[in-house]
Amino acid sequence: MLFKSANKKDGKVVVIGKSGGYRPVFSIIVLAWPIVIEMSLHTFMWVFDTAMVMRLGAHEASAVEYGALVLFNTLLVMGTLGIGANALVARFVGAGDRSNAAHTGGQAISISLLITIAYITICLLFADSFFAWVIDDQLTMLLTQEYFFYALVSGGFALFPLMVSNGVLRGTGNTRVPMFIAFIANTYNAVGDYVLIFGHFGFPELGVRGAALATGSAQLIALSLSLGYLFVYKSSLPFSIKALYPLDLSVYKKILKFSIPAGAEELTISGTRMLSTSWLTTLGPVAFAANAATIAAESLSFMPGHALAMASTTLVGQRLGAGFPDQSRLTGYWAVFLGTLLMSSVGLIFILFPYAIMAIFDPPDPEVMRLSVRCLQIAGLAQPATAMAMIFSGALKGTGDTKGPFRINLFISLFLRTPLMYLVIFVFPLEVYYIWWVVLIQYSTSAFFLMLRYRRKKWDQLEALPTTENVG
Repeated sequence: MLFKSANKKDGKVVVIGKSGGYRPVFSIIVLAWPIVIEMSLHTFMWVFDTAMVMRLGAHEASAVEYGALVLFNTLLVMGTLGIGANALVARFVGAGDRSNAAHTGGQAISISLLITIAYITICLLFADSFFAWVIDDQLTMLLTQEYFFYALVSGGFALFPLMVSNGVLRGTGNTRVPMFIAFIANTYNAVGDYVLIFGHFGFPELGVRGAALATGSAQLIALSLSLGYLFVYKSSLPFSIKALYPLDLSVYKKILKFSIPAGAEELTISGTRMLSTSWLTTLGPVAFAANAATIAAESLSFMPGHALAMASTTLVGQRLGAGFPDQSRLTGYWAVFLGTLLMSSVGLIFILFPYAIMAIFDPPDPEVMRLSVRCLQIAGLAQPATAMAMIFSGALKGTGDTKGPFRINLFISLFLRTPLMYLVIFVFPLEVYYIWWVVLIQYSTSAFFLMLRYRRKKWDQLEALPTTENVG
């Protein structure tokens, strides 16, 4: 794209012609495609895991699903520390300050390791009591406790520092290594499931425990590979043990100031989603099954959106760190354009061919098929707004603004989505597809306010390097 921009750098005004050699669309695609593949691998693994444990029986499947939900969702919320590491490292890399980029990344990893130790301790002390409190069925409760314990101690805890380590790698512009790591870990997990759950090739038949050991140890292998790459291949960052220790409280403060709002945003979104899902059980098993099938189908459209959101966080931060705020701003807009185009195309498929898509899930009840088709078509209408909300949020994080997306999503979740869901489910109990109209309203409102915040950014006043004052 041709544009001219005047930026001050080292006291001089630099006039940029063809983006100063920077091609935003090309850069976005190069960063995003490995993330799409990485997320596809994780989605495949989720489907494969579910298929394997379903063969064990309803109690076992429920135990694995709920145990994994509690363990990995809590780790995913804490893993938003990786977003902070990504954006801060990207800013330093863009400024050519790789020493500070390595130091910041190392301190983020050290924080994650310390929090992980505390998390393991809390889980070992209280997890059994928690599951005994929330699960009524005795057999399911015991199996859930077994899955959670073995998944945690065999390496499930590693997901948190893994997300941070991969965030550091993405901050340097390297999205291919996390993709290859995901391929290795998920392949190991799939083989481990087959071997350990059912006892093939001379291994004992461990059932739920086998599923836990395969999944937990896969996370530990992935973390080892990610950290190993950072320590061995120093072409991206001059990474060493000195980056992790001694602890630097000023850097800790900067990372946490950035990451806590991102974590709160993820907690808000996940929490309200889990609350509305719990409410849906009151509509009956047919409505619940139709909604679950729609969510599974819609998840396919999220991969390009998430990938472009991550890419925009990195590239917006890098161009801002390099002292080119106009390029940074336009990168965000290009990412939104590409993501909206891709997800709108998928949405059009949802609208035109809903029966073909839902037939993949082969719902036995014709009423489930009827409701899920209506849900999917409305979800298709929501795709453009969903893409804009996701990617504008990622681009804002690249500028150091994590409080804005958190506040917007918190307000909309509490005062728009939740009340509307309550009305649809309890006050006028309507058919399940009406909740997807609520989702459409929610994402449209989020997209509007996030776009407004992005447009109102005073880009020429954003500092190239992150400080405690200008982050967040």
